[in-house]
Amino acid sequence: MTNFKFGIMGTGGIANKFAEAVALVDNCEIVAVANRHLERAVLFAKKHQIPNYGDDFEKMLVEQQLDAVYIATTTNVHYRLTKLCLKHRVPVICEKAMFMNSDEAIDALTEAEEKKVFVMEAMWSRFLPVYRQVLNWLADDRIGQLKLTNYDMGFVAEDNPANRFFNPDLGGGATYDLVVYLFELSTLLMGNDYYKTDVATIWHHGVDATDHVTLHYSEALATMTASFLTRLSGDLVAYGEQGKVVIPHANGATEAMLYDNQGQLVEHYQDTETTNGFVYQIKEVMDCVQNGALQSVLVPHDLTIASARLYDQIWQNKS
Repeated sequence: MTNFKFGIMGTGGIANKFAEAVALVDNCEIVAVANRHLERAVLFAKKHQIPNYGDDFEKMLVEQQLDAVYIATTTNVHYRLTKLCLKHRVPVICEKAMFMNSDEAIDALTEAEEKKVFVMEAMWSRFLPVYRQVLNWLADDRIGQLKLTNYDMGFVAEDNPANRFFNPDLGGGATYDLVVYLFELSTLLMGNDYYKTDVATIWHHGVDATDHVTLHYSEALATMTASFLTRLSGDLVAYGEQGKVVIPHANGATEAMLYDNQGQLVEHYQDTETTNGFVYQIKEVMDCVQNGALQSVLVPHDLTIASARLYDQIWQNKS
């Protein structure tokens, strides 16, 4: 079988994790990497034994026979690079948040569908084995009707307006770094049929530094808080009429606990096999591209657009 060939745009820390995951997947390899700083592309290529490297993204798309491109740059250039890949009809997996607003999301994903090119936001957490187990518990009615989810994630970012967290020119803001996880994992459990969204935000250095979001469902709520100003638990808790499910460190979850209504632990699921959680999204991209799918069932275009509409709402409240 011919290997599936990835190209990478960007060489930051998350690109390294992706490259390490590719090395764990059969019939898959990285054949090219590009960074606007050539020296960084050279170092990355040497580290991961990638034969082709350069500082011209479009040249990589033209010269290499790529099956897909992984975009791992800062958020502010995701849209431009996604559009560049679509220009050359190369499938895309792009880091989250994939877009900065719904206009970008709708434009790029509409073009992808028109050109019949696979595109997926890299929401790797949705593919983790823990979430398969939790969804099975919910489907089996183990905690009864779901009434509330609460998901908090936060850390204290360096208080520097020039870094990627607080610099709007680099796509700074808790929206793009954290809220994307909160929204896309909460809706994995709660579904997409919320009818109202409330947002409260603390602004710092011109970006959203703390966000509190509530999704209103007909008989339930999903609450979520993200912050660059304080450390939060990182846990996602789903409360039902007959118990709850706790997912510690939910964005990279390795375990989940099922409790009854008396707070007694009923079942503890532990993922002891995963060494790099990115492998599952890589396999999804390979399967989708090889089977002619234009989007992933687990991370569909509608999810990415809904996330981007939430970003719109947060930024429209800027004061």
